[in-house]
Amino acid sequence: MSLGTFVLMRDHCTDRHPSEASKSIAIVGGGSGGLAALKTILDVANDINENWEVVLFEQHRGLGGVWLPDPPGYEPEPPELPESPTYPLLHVNTPHPTMTYPHIPFPPGTNLYPGWDAMRRYHEDFATQFDLWPHVKLNHTVVSTQWHGHGDFGDWHVEVHSPPVDGSPEDVVLKRTFDHLVIANGHNHYPHVPEWNGTDDWLAYPRPGLPERQLLHSIYYRDPESYRNQTVVIVGTGASGRDIALQVGPLATVYQVVREGKETTPGADVIEKPEIAYFTPDAVVFVDGSIVECVDTVFLATGYDFRVPFLSAPHATTLVTDPDAQETSSTAQQLTSNLRYIYPLYQHMFSLAPSVPPTALAFVGLPVLIANCPSDYAQGMFIAHAIANSSLLPPRDEMLQDLLEREEALRAKGFDPYFVGHRLQNDNEAQTYQDNLVEYLKKQGAVPDDGKPYVEGWRRKGREHNFLILRGWKRIQAQGEEARWLRGVRTENQWAALLDKIAEWQSRWEEDHGISEEVVPLRDYEW
Repeated sequence: MSLGTFVLMRDHCTDRHPSEASKSIAIVGGGSGGLAALKTILDVANDINENWEVVLFEQHRGLGGVWLPDPPGYEPEPPELPESPTYPLLHVNTPHPTMTYPHIPFPPGTNLYPGWDAMRRYHEDFATQFDLWPHVKLNHTVVSTQWHGHGDFGDWHVEVHSPPVDGSPEDVVLKRTFDHLVIANGHNHYPHVPEWNGTDDWLAYPRPGLPERQLLHSIYYRDPESYRNQTVVIVGTGASGRDIALQVGPLATVYQVVREGKETTPGADVIEKPEIAYFTPDAVVFVDGSIVECVDTVFLATGYDFRVPFLSAPHATTLVTDPDAQETSSTAQQLTSNLRYIYPLYQHMFSLAPSVPPTALAFVGLPVLIANCPSDYAQGMFIAHAIANSSLLPPRDEMLQDLLEREEALRAKGFDPYFVGHRLQNDNEAQTYQDNLVEYLKKQGAVPDDGKPYVEGWRRKGREHNFLILRGWKRIQAQGEEARWLRGVRTENQWAALLDKIAEWQSRWEEDHGISEEVVPLRDYEW
């Protein structure tokens, strides 16, 4: 048990936290994962009549995580990273009813595929509806989290920086302890940048009267007009690669680099190319020997590295970050990231490294190719109940065996688990993952057993028919009929019925017009 001692370093004063909390929990990150963890942890504390101190630290000026854009006028250039990968035309790629926290629908009238601002407001409204704001500290950057303890006992020594106050030139530095650390800092912060021979010479090649060439990760992408009349190469077919292709394609000559087994963005005006082999001073050369000259911009839609700086050297020693790590889940003595995979973790959440007790450190939001809000909420429930009762978790050796079996199952399907990482293989696996978490809680008596799966049938069906619904919604928009279709839709059940109605309507129309368009599965978010 920790009373949460703290030190305010700017004023060089030391004090004892007044709380009489029986547990103290720090959550890092104010996106969908952090908010889900905050809500579910507070719910469990209330249900068992415990006074837990729960604090959520968010380094930026608002909630919403990936949906919170950069501050107005903030336009960083490499190597400085933007605060956010959000661009003005960003919108969701699945219908929002399938993406919500359980039983918390979007406001009436919301576009079925809303933009980033509606997503940001949804998260803010969630915090307001459940009175989460008193537990949130904005503009608070967690710099270091170091575990001090032996066996199953110890605490986290956490250092947090916040902006100067009262005209001081120095940040306020907060140092204090917590019993539990929940990490929900997302994974769209640290760009994965492949390297090729010749890029320096290509970038430096003189182009009198023409703008300088750019080799940019998609985190810097903002306005498609900036690339009008250019020759652009997009590396990758994930979400950002598709958006750039669709938005820049009509304005420029666009080549899209496509890995074997993938395909170019459907509906985009692009020329397919294989992987890049190398650069020359005036050309991009591909592995098939083809060449594209006079390229102005190369966009790297190549995903992000799994980094947690406040857990890693030089700030802490809990997480070893090494792209060439040779340790495996069965041999790692410390939590390890090879930049694609953080391991060993039980169910993508609890640390199984012997240096930290499992319930002392948990992650929310690591799975990729999944609806974040419902998945984060299921993970939050699981973590909250494990914090309340650590015996809820199986013994460490059983949890490790479960992880090793998952990794072996991936190998049997032809996947390298240390490359695939936290990416789930299809939508069915994503829904089953969530169902299994909640089903386990029911079997342990932690939550009531209502006899129903966690992921509702309509939600599964909505994601399965996403591209059919999207085609239907685009047709509705072309007819200017959005308001009519959305009229009277308020409750979760009504949103679910709307998805069914659109899918049925569009399917009938396509059948009547002899259109047999294969439903494209939800694509990977990473290269």
